[in-house]
Amino acid sequence: MSILSNNFAMATEDDDMVLSRQKYGSTDISGNYSEFAKAMGGYGERVTDPDQVLHALVRGIRMTQEGTPVLLEFITAREKIFSTT
Repeated sequence: MSILSNNFAMATEDDDMVLSRQKYGSTDISGNYSEFAKAMGGYGERVTDPDQVLHALVRGIRMTQEGTPVLLEFITAREKIFSTT
């Protein structure tokens, strides 16, 4: 089982790619990775509601135990918050 945090951007690169981001939107990426997982024969699930995280994990674990590759895609905010510790 793989878990992907999707914020539709490479936000950690914003400070390093200012010009290319402004000119070309180079850090803005998108895609529906859960649908890609399904197209490849696995189990994919896109989670947009934090209340559904636990349920998605339970389903993902069950599918993994059944031998199916799993990708859980959690939609997250673009903001950058760094730990100070």
